[in-house]
Amino acid sequence: MIYKNIDEIKNSNFPVIIIGSGPAGISVALKLEEKKIKSLIIEAGDEEYNHESQDYYEAKVIGDEINDLKYSRLRQFGGTSNQWGGWSKPMEDYNLSSWGINNQLSDYKKQTCKILNIKNQFRKSNLDNNFNQIEFQYSKVNFKEKYKQHINKSKYINLILNTQIINFYGQEKLTTHVECVYKKKKYLLKSKYFVLATGGVENSRILLWTRQITNLVDKDLPIGRNWMTHPWFIVGHGVLKKKELAKYLGNKFIDVDGPLHISSSKNFKDQNLLSGSLYMNSLENEKIYKEIVKDILCIAPNFGKKIARSFLKKDLKCGNIFFHFEELPNSNNRITLDKSIKDKNGVPITNLFYKKSNFTLKKSKIMIENFANTCRKLDLGRVAVKKNILDLKNYESLGVYHHIGGTTLGVNKKNSVVDINLKVHNNKNLFVTGSSVFPTSGYTNPTFTIIQLSLRLGEHISKKII
Repeated sequence: MIYKNIDEIKNSNFPVIIIGSGPAGISVALKLEEKKIKSLIIEAGDEEYNHESQDYYEAKVIGDEINDLKYSRLRQFGGTSNQWGGWSKPMEDYNLSSWGINNQLSDYKKQTCKILNIKNQFRKSNLDNNFNQIEFQYSKVNFKEKYKQHINKSKYINLILNTQIINFYGQEKLTTHVECVYKKKKYLLKSKYFVLATGGVENSRILLWTRQITNLVDKDLPIGRNWMTHPWFIVGHGVLKKKELAKYLGNKFIDVDGPLHISSSKNFKDQNLLSGSLYMNSLENEKIYKEIVKDILCIAPNFGKKIARSFLKKDLKCGNIFFHFEELPNSNNRITLDKSIKDKNGVPITNLFYKKSNFTLKKSKIMIENFANTCRKLDLGRVAVKKNILDLKNYESLGVYHHIGGTTLGVNKKNSVVDINLKVHNNKNLFVTGSSVFPTSGYTNPTFTIIQLSLRLGEHISKKII
């Protein structure tokens, strides 16, 4: 049921209150519904985008310039699924190995695909010791559009819009209430279990503010620390012959429309390197094709002639090579509360301290050079590394839209905020889900893993209630 007025529910009994109506929050609610457990989702925004509401996401970035945090996340029903690109893929097992949850996420792979309306097919073909051809699925799901009617008719999932969470209250490590603001009036809502699912920035902000004004959250927890993203940049340009790649891989070749994706292998990661994926798109501007072919003809005439012929037959991937790269946790990259500026409800705005890593730059150079050598040795194409990458000067970020870390999961509260069941350390009933709990970022877009974690959390809470 979707409620228009908080007065309709302020005295209702909901065993679980979920803060945030994006993929994370809705996935928790869906799993609880499956177990016939009532939940209330509290969403700060409205059904549609609203500039005034979005102003509550004002933030400062200190360090390297990234996308304005006010616009790289959405304060509305469905969260950032209202603007995501849909790239979907489970995180690599070798990236998950340090999380301490073994292979538990694989139990929710099939249901995650159903939620995203995608095929449960993520093929991988070995290119050599360092690289694999990989497959993404592309979801067109907007969580508001897909689940609005479902929630409105549900006996178990309830939703209230335009209600901003301020902080949590409780005693003796037990969370008893969440304080929220609806039409400038404050309310306290009670529940047995609370799930914070407001994204990779707001999760830290709400926990930091709760800790500042109450004794509910442990003072020593590293909330806001180890914030990460997926650096996304152009690392070079070149050509890759699709037919030659298909011939080389044989029946293992993944023949799909759209970009051709290549990822690092476990062997590459094990060499004290970062994981990453690159892609080339045959739909690049033809002017780029011609410039690249011209360069190759000057450097490698015989190969350039082959490429020119392939270009005429449209049998190649040609153009810029884009990178999605892993970023290591760094305690200096962190979220804090501003000391002087607050939003209209009295909550301090976010300060994000973020600096790009030279380590990332060095490892990206190694990866693209290795890939260039692979293409040359197997005669699959030719790759030129961008000069700023080759000279280790800088990488030009194309956007920072994946907000990761800040409330990371782990066993030791000295370096994590939540345990492996996503419960806040030293708190009995407050949970956090979303990309903010990722202890490492991997290279894969985070939404698929967010949903898996959230379904797992819904299952865990249901076992406590039933």
